Amino acid sequence: MNFIHRDFIWFLPLVWTSWWLLRGKYSAQIALLLGASLVFYGWKRPSVVGLIAMYALVDWSIGVWLGRTRRRRTVLVLGLIFNLGVLCFFKYTPLFLTTLAALVHRPELAAYVTQPGKWVVPMGLSFYSFTGIAYMVDVYRRISAAEPNLARFGLFTSFFPQLVAGPILRPREFLTHLSPAEFPQRPEALMEALCLIARGYFKKLVLADTFGFAADPFFAEVAHPATAGVWSLPYLYLYTWQILFDFSGYTDIARGLGLAFGFRWPENFRAPYLAVSVQEFWRRWHMTLSRFLRDYLYIPLGGKEGSTLWAAYCVMVTFTLGGFWHGASWNFLLWGAMHGVFMLINRGWQKLGLLRRFSALQTIPASVRWGLSLALTFHVVCLARAFFRITHFSESCECLRKVLCFDSGKVFVGGAADLSVWLLLGVYGIGVLVFARLRRGASVPEFFAALHTRPFTRGLIAGGAIGLLVVSILLARTGEKMPFIYFQF
Repeated sequence: MNFIHRDFIWFLPLVWTSWWLLRGKYSAQIALLLGASLVFYGWKRPSVVGLIAMYALVDWSIGVWLGRTRRRRTVLVLGLIFNLGVLCFFKYTPLFLTTLAALVHRPELAAYVTQPGKWVVPMGLSFYSFTGIAYMVDVYRRISAAEPNLARFGLFTSFFPQLVAGPILRPREFLTHLSPAEFPQRPEALMEALCLIARGYFKKLVLADTFGFAADPFFAEVAHPATAGVWSLPYLYLYTWQILFDFSGYTDIARGLGLAFGFRWPENFRAPYLAVSVQEFWRRWHMTLSRFLRDYLYIPLGGKEGSTLWAAYCVMVTFTLGGFWHGASWNFLLWGAMHGVFMLINRGWQKLGLLRRFSALQTIPASVRWGLSLALTFHVVCLARAFFRITHFSESCECLRKVLCFDSGKVFVGGAADLSVWLLLGVYGIGVLVFARLRRGASVPEFFAALHTRPFTRGLIAGGAIGLLVVSILLARTGEKMPFIYFQF
């Protein structure tokens, strides 16, 4: 099941109402949410419930073991081997077998994994693997205490709003709030939750899916004669916005559902396309993954304490593995390495202080420099998406070639020529500006907290959120809906 599955329409109200009626009955609430999460995850394929249960049991056992043994490092390594081993087995076996079969010219080696439907990667495997790793490492570092209760830990790893695609939570952000003393008995900022859920569905059903239907036909035929001469840049634009709205839409719904059950989780996106450097982009994009890679890979490698050369090496390792985490394709590894190179260029620019050394650059108005930096960062990210969206290297190169080589009569054709697609983007941008104006510099939680003292504005916002949710459902494309992009990771 997922947030756009038709069965979710009855699943969510049933679970939320039951949770509300059981308030004050702690054990029953934990059992309800844990059972509902397992039903949500195994709705179409009940067999995968055994895998997530195994993850929860092993990671919980490792945490308890870490609290009782002196051989903490050995125990932690065993836990990491389990989590990463299972993840790599399911996720990368097809890639390694097909690569080996191609190298030794024996296609039968990959015959099983290449058959449609034979090899299926469990949905959300990467995310609950990383959640378990974060828990074990935090217990090892004594940042968090080992959780003694298996049911609470199982809920921490499998709670349905954030199970499939994050955000990647630390124990102190969720697990500690599952204790009897802190377990919420009422929603946290229900109006904010409603607005987040409505915005998330609008991003997914209206914006992301519209951009996807416009761009997918081009990417499917990017190397086919049917797209010869077509300018690819507008399609890279469309996909760049599609993946933002798709993933941030999921995160909005997840965070909104978390608030509805009384849990406030960290942001995962903060206007990433307003970044003026690649470094800032990764501080705004998939923020919980960025901090995970920083705290559990880059810093342990010694990236903050070693020499400049070693720091550069750590950056490349972190981004390359971070790219490879996204999918079983060598293109993802290349995409991650590209961002590592971009980050090193960004760092070199800052350390050399070229802006201060060239007086001509200092005469350029700050607003112009900001605009140029923003445009450059956006296009660097956008062009690199060719290796993210397309899994075949040759087709990615062909897509980039069509950015520069195209027929003048095919600048805007197909989905890129649909004016309504670009108008949707403009309407959303205006809506964001209006909301920013209403907030007047206050943070989002502060803004919604202030509404409790203004009944008219509170009603206006609530009505607008419900209206946006209805509009999203009405404008959603009929037929089979596009799955969330990050479900494949």
